[in-house]
Amino acid sequence: MSYIKKLVVDNFQSHEHTEVEFGPGLNVIVGPSDHGKSALVRALRWLFYNEPRGTGFIRVGSQLCRVRVVMDDGTVVTRLRTTSGKNQYLLQRPGEEEMVFEGFGSEVPAEVIKATGVRKILVDEHSKAELNLGGQLDGPFLLAENGAVRAKVIGQLGGVHLLDWAQRSVNTELRRLRDEENRIGERLKSLAEALRAYEHLPELQDRIERCADLLRQAEEKGRAIDELIGLRREWEVNSAALAETERILSELAGCEEAEERVRYLEGIGRKYREMTALLQEMRLVETRLNDAEAVITGSGRVPAAEDLLVKVADLYKEWSELSRTASELARVTALLNRIALIAGRTGELGVGEARLSEAEGVLRTLTSCSEVLREWHEHEKAYRGVCLAAERYQKEMEQHLKAFRDLLMELGRCPVCLGELNREAIKRVLAEYR
Repeated sequence: MSYIKKLVVDNFQSHEHTEVEFGPGLNVIVGPSDHGKSALVRALRWLFYNEPRGTGFIRVGSQLCRVRVVMDDGTVVTRLRTTSGKNQYLLQRPGEEEMVFEGFGSEVPAEVIKATGVRKILVDEHSKAELNLGGQLDGPFLLAENGAVRAKVIGQLGGVHLLDWAQRSVNTELRRLRDEENRIGERLKSLAEALRAYEHLPELQDRIERCADLLRQAEEKGRAIDELIGLRREWEVNSAALAETERILSELAGCEEAEERVRYLEGIGRKYREMTALLQEMRLVETRLNDAEAVITGSGRVPAAEDLLVKVADLYKEWSELSRTASELARVTALLNRIALIAGRTGELGVGEARLSEAEGVLRTLTSCSEVLREWHEHEKAYRGVCLAAERYQKEMEQHLKAFRDLLMELGRCPVCLGELNREAIKRVLAEYR
């Protein structure tokens, strides 16, 4: 337990500067009345409890008031106040820097209370007890207080206040728990009462499940009905198509003869395609005739080519006739296509028969054309022989021209005018023969 070793008072009430040193144990301050004994106690109260407030305790004529105590462990606590508004606590521990406290209001800084060990005892919510300092006219320790206050203070000194606090806390918690229990009980009763309104839920659940099954069955039936409606529509469409087909078949019952004629016309079509192929061959022959005519024209100095040209002209005339025949075949093909279209329509069989008769006449024309084509093939063979002969004569003429060129090169002079011949002159002479 620490104690005050020294007290220094400056400019506090009647004390301008007072220093008091205390020894261990009991210390008694004696002296005449009104000489400042009580002022020392008030100075300690100001330092320990921060009472009184204000600046009325500052010595008249002074600007600064200060109270300092030195504890037995060397700790120095100073309370300082000036008329200019400076208000501080100073705490100096041995070997540490001085701490300055400001702005603490009406309370004492906790560090100062911890250093001095002096504080007011909280008796209850409304009162506090000062155990370290007493008033000038106060009686001995707590004798002026009632028994309840004395018991509470002594209990706090012995630690009984902790048990009281624990008991109060337990009682408060018990009351709270009882209130919570009552509230929960009431809530349970209200919930049980509310649950009675839902006793029909299991039955309602069964009804919902049955309704769901019925709804599922209804959906399946609906899908089946939709499928049946679709099948009925298809059946109606197929029935109508079947009736139309039967009608058409009844109308086509007498068309067997028309089918025979159609097959006959298809044969004519095949012959037409053959004639078309022959027409392409004739065009190829025409090209070759043109080539042969060019060769024969360039070989005007060969007498035998003139006879061949006459024969080729006859062949070209025959080819022209065959071209006209091919045009007739194209017309017949168009006619056959029309006949096939007409034969496909049952309502126009009479017109098809008339067209068929006309096609038969055309067929006879095609027969005569076939004979002409056969003769044309014979002439084509002769033409090919003429072309081969013309090529042979052309080669012979080239050989003679080559020999003639060699002879001129050897002579070096023209046999007619006896003029000198060079390569360019010889080329011009040979070009005349070509």
